[in-house]
This record gives sequence, C-alpha cells and structure tokens, in this order.
Amino acid sequence: MQLKRSKTLSQISEFASESLQHSPCGILALDDNRQISWVNPALEQLLGLPGTELIGKSQETLAHPAYTGLFGDPGVMQLIGDSQRDERWLQCSQVQTNDTQAPGKTLKFFQDVTELMQLRQENERLRQQVEELTITDSLTGLANRRALTNSLNAQVTRSRRYQNPLSLVALELVDDSRPAAEIEPETILTASRFLRDRLRWVDVIGRWDHNQFFIILPETEEAHGLELLNNIVSEFPASNPDMATSLHLQFGLAEWQKGCDSRKLMQLAADAMQQIELTE
Repeated sequence: MQLKRSKTLSQISEFASESLQHSPCGILALDDNRQISWVNPALEQLLGLPGTELIGKSQETLAHPAYTGLFGDPGVMQLIGDSQRDERWLQCSQVQTNDTQAPGKTLKFFQDVTELMQLRQENERLRQQVEELTITDSLTGLANRRALTNSLNAQVTRSRRYQNPLSLVALELVDDSRPAAEIEPETILTASRFLRDRLRWVDVIGRWDHNQFFIILPETEEAHGLELLNNIVSEFPASNPDMATSLHLQFGLAEWQKGCDSRKLMQLAADAMQQIELTE
C-alpha cells in the first residue's frame, strides 16, 4: 500500500513538473539562495531571453538591470526596454513549496498585462483631456478653477488695455459648528445657488475649493463691490430657513491696480478675507 502511494505521489510530481514546463504562464524558480534555478519556455519567450542568461543568477548578478524586478514582491512590475514599444508590464504571484521534486523553493508566476496597463494609461489620458475641457464645477454648476482663471485673465487684460475698474472677491462659506471639510455638499450647493441668484449677469462666480469661491466683478470699483457683497452677506442665511443658523459668509475684496496680474489680484483678495477672519 505504501509503495502504491509513493508511486502515486511520484506520478503527481511528474505531472506537476510537466504542467509547469508547458504552462502558457511564465514561471521561474528561486532556490534557497534567491538564485534562479529554473525557468520555463513561456518566460523565456516573454522576456526574449534564453534561460541560460537567467539560471544561476541572483538580483545582484543578473546582467540585465531591467529584469531585476523578477526578484521583487508579488504585484505588477514594469520591465523597461530600449524603447517605449519594448515596455512590458507583468503581473507576478508566487508560492512557497517544500516539494523535493519542485525546481525550487519559491515559484514565481508571471502574466503579461501590458495591454491592460496600456489601456488604463490611455483611459487616464482621456480622463485628463475631459477634465481640461470641462469648465463647470461638478457639484454646483459654477465655473471651475480653469474657467474662473481664464475669465479673470481676460478681465485683467481688458483692464490693462482700457483702464476699466475690476474687483475680485474671495468668499468662504463658514459653519461655526464644524470644520470646513465637513460642510455637506448639499449645503455647498444651496449656498452657491444663493450667491448666483444675487449677482449681476455680468459677474462671474466660480468654486475654487470645497467651501471657497471667487467672484469676478467687472466694471466695479472697490466701494461698489463692497456694497454689493455686504448686501448679499447680510441676507445669508436668513433668506433660507432650511439652512443652519451657524452658517455665514465671509469675504475679502481687492480692486485691480496697474501692474497687478491675475495671481496677485487673487492673493490680495484672499489676504483681505484672511485679515477679516483675524479681526473677528
């Protein structure tokens, strides 16, 4: 009975060895010294290298630096070739074995996932292109950072050319009962609609951050801008009974001056708002 069992185990080991040898998955074996003791033909084809250039090599002695990732942890690894066309991505998994018939103590399995990774990269590139073309904030429908920056640049250029007045408002929605990051999206949306409904058609409002907005006031001097914003702030949130009384708006306003570019104007408005925060 014992002889029959040993013969069966031997047959299983032989079958397993044949399966590894002919597997379409690239496989290598590492011995106790972390040296490559065996590779199957699929891995040779995958790497474009004969097994003789791999067997007996460790991570330190491998003549091809691009392939040192073969000794790394399981996961996705990148093989850098001579050109981008030669770039390969491999998914690695490994098992430890005590089978004396196995070609090594550690078996590492590699699958070519280059097409999948290239597809992911292409999807990311397309996503970035879509973001670049998007000009509205996804939550509020207001101008996003890109659109707001473009509008402000155009208005600053116009003021430089014709010396027209221009004011910029930095505005923040504040909830005294919680940190800014915890203000709920529904509250942000309601506040954005409140602001948009009370601005003039020529004004441009955009959402800059979670609870922060910028408002471009063309043809507006500082005094008129302050009057407009004070009226808006005084109505909030009393005009909306559904909003918490702990909410309020605070703002800073800066008027364009000669020699002031868009970035500096935004900084002046933000500084003005910060100054108000410090005095409250």
